[in-house]
Amino acid sequence: MFIELIDALRCPRTHEESWLVLAAAQIDARHVRDGTLGCPVCHAEYSIHDGIADFRLADAGTSGLVGTSSDAGTSVAEHVSADHLAAMLNLGDALGFAVLTGGWARLADGLLELGNPPPLLLVDPPEGSLMVPGLSGLRAGAALPLAAGAARATAVDTIDETRLASAANTTRATGRIVAPARARIPAGVRELVRDDTLWVGEREAPPAPLVRLHVRRG
Repeated sequence: MFIELIDALRCPRTHEESWLVLAAAQIDARHVRDGTLGCPVCHAEYSIHDGIADFRLADAGTSGLVGTSSDAGTSVAEHVSADHLAAMLNLGDALGFAVLTGGWARLADGLLELGNPPPLLLVDPPEGSLMVPGLSGLRAGAALPLAAGAARATAVDTIDETRLASAANTTRATGRIVAPARARIPAGVRELVRDDTLWVGEREAPPAPLVRLHVRRG
């Protein structure tokens, strides 16, 4: 887990949002290999092992997302090259970080080879995935344990509406979201393009607050 991504992580339990506290056991090249993340609000603890943080909740019934990588993201990723995904997600520089869920992780190494990519956060990567420099991992339920607007772009491998809504919330305004074609576009996302395999959307900016004008009468 890239140490600079720790600030973007949030406890998945329902309570006020708070930063997590890291107790690192092993750090290698600015990546936490082993350690524990603690929530100062509910005191829950989440382990980091081999660079992957585990945010799964045993009491939340989060196993088995609808449309997981076995039937959605893997088939999509098989037909997309790393440079094509980089273009869809607008990964033209190393600023911020991008999220790849499930089957999209198969393109992570290719993205790193393109040169000057942003850090990549792999959510529920295939078992045995190695977190080399540039890659961080986490395992989670349907909702992503990330702060609102934290990611620059997100590639989703599922049609599960809870994860899609969470991905939209996690992606910053004007950031890109890629998902399987049969996934419903979540609120707050504007469709840019689609084909028979996937769609590409853009996170809409929140509406500007209304400004009340006071007219002075003379």
